[in-house]
Amino acid sequence: GPTYLKRDRFEVALLKEAVAANKAIMGICRGMQLINIALGGSVYQDLSEDPRQTLKHSQDAPGNLPSHHINVAPESRLFKLTGRRAYVNSRHHQALHQIAPGLHVTASADDQVPEAVESVSSDQILAVQWHPENMFKHDPSSQHLFADLLQRAAARR
Repeated sequence: GPTYLKRDRFEVALLKEAVAANKAIMGICRGMQLINIALGGSVYQDLSEDPRQTLKHSQDAPGNLPSHHINVAPESRLFKLTGRRAYVNSRHHQALHQIAPGLHVTASADDQVPEAVESVSSDQILAVQWHPENMFKHDPSSQHLFADLLQRAAARR
């Protein structure tokens, strides 16, 4: 698809400043991809390039409905918010490839496509591949993600 280099450069610079300022960061979909790239990782430009991909990651159902499960690492912050097996929506055609230093994958779809990353040595970054902003009205796990961001932000004041 089309790219917008000016937006990409701005968002990478903004993220790097937020990391340096120790701000609480939550990434959603493109945000997770941007965080990974800005911190030194890479993405598959299209899921068809990812040999792991076997699930449909661009759902036909309305965005407020879940379409596939994810497996969440028990030692992760995300596990405390969603449990071991969350049911999420999915509207992406890119996926993380090489994971940036300082991040680790904390959730994957059943086909092993990364669905969440977190900071290795702190609680600064939590990023997800799905869209909790579309599911929060009826999904407690999505509500927990936003509450967690507010808690992390308040603790850094």
